[in-house]
Amino acid sequence: MTTTRSPFAHVGHERLIELCEQALSGLSGVDMLAFYDRGFHVFTITELDDAERQAQERAFRQLITEVVRFDGLVRDFGTGELMRTVVQTDDAAAHCGHVFEEEFLVGMTRDPSMAGAMDEAVSHLVTRIRKEIYLQADQLPGGRRGPRRTPDLESAVLKTATGDLPDPPLLSDLVDFLGETVDVNDLHYLAVYRDWHFIASADVLDSAVLAPWFGSVEGTDGARKLYVDFATRLRSDLPELAYSLRLLSEEPIRRLVLDVVSGAIYVYPLPNARGFVMGLTVFQPEVFVAENKLREAMERIADLLGTGDVAF
Repeated sequence: MTTTRSPFAHVGHERLIELCEQALSGLSGVDMLAFYDRGFHVFTITELDDAERQAQERAFRQLITEVVRFDGLVRDFGTGELMRTVVQTDDAAAHCGHVFEEEFLVGMTRDPSMAGAMDEAVSHLVTRIRKEIYLQADQLPGGRRGPRRTPDLESAVLKTATGDLPDPPLLSDLVDFLGETVDVNDLHYLAVYRDWHFIASADVLDSAVLAPWFGSVEGTDGARKLYVDFATRLRSDLPELAYSLRLLSEEPIRRLVLDVVSGAIYVYPLPNARGFVMGLTVFQPEVFVAENKLREAMERIADLLGTGDVAF
């Protein structure tokens, strides 16, 4: 791979460039890696030709703009700043990692089957840069990928809600399935939207173990309202995000992960339904496990709604 420095690269970036070159040496799945400092492109490592590299550098800058915008939205949840954003389509995936202050590291792959490997590689690299250069703590972007190290928590307090679906038996089956899927140990909230309208949700937010996150004046009802407000915005936010990434991929977004300091928000669009499934965890170590649980549930949700095969 070739490293291309911009005029904004300076001596303070040399160790950072060295770490990135080491990380990509012999690593497959990451087609391009670029670093941005306070909005300025600093360097890129890639095998792409110059024209394609420059196009993707522009796409990455637009992605960072969207990440900053989403950061302002998710901070309302009270679970910290946005530190890892993953966007995936049918033919590409990108990871935008917040390194320190206004610095971002962005990686991408053109092979969707390598999205997980690319995501993990960039997460590890962001952590290494934070620890070795900025002497900052590991924020565990992407969560823990090994087995759970703590015993399962107590039984959860389940709450469900329903919206507008003309088939009551189907709605009942959907709510039952959502209730079976949420778990106080990892996936704390699930909601389904179709035709951009709320259909159903299930959560365990009222469980005692989650009180440190939801024991404020607003409480769990306030948190649920914030989640609904956020989901309502996605009708415009998802198309805006897709448009900003048009130089990377013109395919529809299939997966969006907004990984904050304490947990993550997952958005999985539903094919042919003008809707999506939104999941959430507030346990940072369980970010990876919670998303896998959501991904496994997508086929059943799509089957219940008759929206066609899901991408993952």
